[in-house]
Amino acid sequence: MTEHGISAFPSEVRKVLAIMEATGVAYDLVIFESPAHKATQAAELLRCPLGAIVKSLVFRGGITGKLVLVLVSGENRADPRRLTAIFGEPVQPAKPGDVLAEAGYSVGAVPPFALAGDFPVLIDADIMAQDQVWAAAGSAHVLFGIRPVDLVSLSGGQSVELKLEDT
Repeated sequence: MTEHGISAFPSEVRKVLAIMEATGVAYDLVIFESPAHKATQAAELLRCPLGAIVKSLVFRGGITGKLVLVLVSGENRADPRRLTAIFGEPVQPAKPGDVLAEAGYSVGAVPPFALAGDFPVLIDADIMAQDQVWAAAGSAHVLFGIRPVDLVSLSGGQSVELKLEDT
């Protein structure tokens, strides 16, 4: 994408695209008239498996108050017990206003990198099984597709087993 093409997007999207451009990561970009606030909506619009959608979920530590970004496969739910064990303290979903203020993006549009703060990133191990994954690019109207290995590299995340098993 040319620099001129990037400038046509809102600043939140430009940050995400600029990082991919600067690092030379190959990506696909799709823009939708209707927002894709949920993984199921994104999968339907992209006509891709639900598991190829990356849900960017922001949690807050119950003791320290620190935020953690959790990237979950669209077909999975994050297991709170596993998150607590990995993060080292109980966690709960961050409030939408806090996500916007501290991460710089609205819930439903949080990208897997280019956040305003420096947060630890945990990546659902199931994401790594996909050939290409799709994530929000700072807007619920703009999604990008990249290889999972590039997602790990750009987010600085750690791939771990996070999914809630059926009980």
